[in-house]
Amino acid sequence: MQVEVRSSARLHLGFYTISSDEMAYGSIGVAINKPKVIIHAEEADEINVKNLTGIDVEEDIKDVIKRMNVRGANITVLEAIPRHVGLGSTTQLKLATAYALSKIYGLRCNIRRLAFMLGRGTVSGIGIAVFEHGGFIIDSGRLVRNGMIHEPRSPDDIPAAIFRAPLPKNWRFIVAVPKGIHGLDEKEEKKPLEAPEFNEKLERELHDAMLIDMLPALARRDAKRFGEALTKIQRLVGRYFSKFQGGEFCCWETEKIVEYMLENGAYGAGQSSWGPTAYGLTEGKKRAEELLNRMLRFVEKSGIDAEIFEAQPRNRGFYCRAIRF
Repeated sequence: MQVEVRSSARLHLGFYTISSDEMAYGSIGVAINKPKVIIHAEEADEINVKNLTGIDVEEDIKDVIKRMNVRGANITVLEAIPRHVGLGSTTQLKLATAYALSKIYGLRCNIRRLAFMLGRGTVSGIGIAVFEHGGFIIDSGRLVRNGMIHEPRSPDDIPAAIFRAPLPKNWRFIVAVPKGIHGLDEKEEKKPLEAPEFNEKLERELHDAMLIDMLPALARRDAKRFGEALTKIQRLVGRYFSKFQGGEFCCWETEKIVEYMLENGAYGAGQSSWGPTAYGLTEGKKRAEELLNRMLRFVEKSGIDAEIFEAQPRNRGFYCRAIRF
């Protein structure tokens, strides 16, 4: 039997708290329907990885197989998410592979147990939650011990989804991924994130933006006000992390793209995770196409080499099916 697992990227929309009492890095995020990860897996006595994507995934898949403590597997990667650009590629790839292995070997592991085994959820639980559930997610953040965050001690220590809702189907994200630029990877981000700094004013502004602006706007399906709250959160978070990434954004390309989106029809815009991926929120097919076309002309004129595409919210979790021969 062969198993197929599919998932797709996520956008990290920022934090509603950086450090508050014993909790840090409460995250906000959303699943989008592209780019995707698609893997096929079947039992084998050794490890064989067939990568059809051109994206470097082999070492991560071998790491998953090792952590799962199975004898081997034949893994074919049909699609993968670009690495270290802010789209959550590692979590989606590893969870897809691990879930496929758990199915073919009958391991009966739930998603949070798999995430713990794979070392996911050290900072954010958004990738885990969107893999399992899809939609718009707010997570519980990480517990702080002695002023620092540490590796999760159990599945219960991984940030959990405390709010989940589908986004309206007519909301659209225009996503721009500048080429040749990588955000911080997991090793590089450890130092900036391990000791969150408390700032009472920042915390109050983040809490207000989420509780007073963002969530009520989502309940009313008001894309414009949701986007305004999103931009505010992005600005606040960007300023906090500016000392680590050299500015409010990771690079001038992302900054220019975000500013152009906001000036040309996006209700809200920001940088996903450490970037360089930027995104703008709009509503309806016509507005999305107009913003997409403007962005394509803008990056060509400004000399920014970037992939630009339209994405929809993915309001369901991963997909798994058995392929029988």
